[in-house]
Amino acid sequence: MSNSTKNVALTVAGVASVFAAGQTVATAATYTVQNGDNLSTIAEKFNLTVDELVSENKLTDSNMIFTSQKLEVSKTASVDTAAIKASTEADAQVAAQKASEAAQKDAQQQAAQAAAQKASDKAENETVATATEDDKSNDELEEKVSDAQATPEVTQVKAEKAEVAPASAGAASGSTRDQFLANGGTAAMWDVIVMPESEGNPNAVSPNGYQGLGQTKEAWGTGSVADQTKGMVNYATSRYGSIDGALAFRQANGWW
Repeated sequence: MSNSTKNVALTVAGVASVFAAGQTVATAATYTVQNGDNLSTIAEKFNLTVDELVSENKLTDSNMIFTSQKLEVSKTASVDTAAIKASTEADAQVAAQKASEAAQKDAQQQAAQAAAQKASDKAENETVATATEDDKSNDELEEKVSDAQATPEVTQVKAEKAEVAPASAGAASGSTRDQFLANGGTAAMWDVIVMPESEGNPNAVSPNGYQGLGQTKEAWGTGSVADQTKGMVNYATSRYGSIDGALAFRQANGWW
């Protein structure tokens, strides 16, 4: 139970004790000034004189009191219990309102904390997912570097496989190079990337599992020359920004 709720309970208990005593109340009672009150009407309610009220409450001006002001009515007297009830109920309403506002504020703070925690958890999960994707990309790059730096013996095996592999992917009319150029490839791309990677064999397969003219593990590495050419062009522009960018990277690093 909050302090505000306790105060309301005590106030209500005080009202019950006053009413149980009937019309006569004990000393040291307190009255809360209501709108429209003056010392004369209050004194009449509590069977007091104005002078007694002024003296008891040390008032400097008998003509000036304020709404919600607390006045001591300490003289034992027969009083108007309805007046005491109205005053006490007003105090109880104020206390109840404060308790309600405090509870609402607590609920809002808890909701804000829950939302902040949810946002933090989401950000953490996204960070973990990004790190996983980065690890996957790094593994693929390491495989390509390893393939580009293969020993002379491995390179020879790759060349031999390229020579004996079936030419099914290049079955369309014209040479493989002609088909490559006809489907968007460039002569520079053929010389700088295709020939070093696969020696122009669309069915070439490296020891590390890279396939086709451009040596990739993507699906377009096993398609027709037209499909492989389009796949290489798309890969070059999406990864390096342009075909020229891909050529520059291949020349600088020995892989692409």
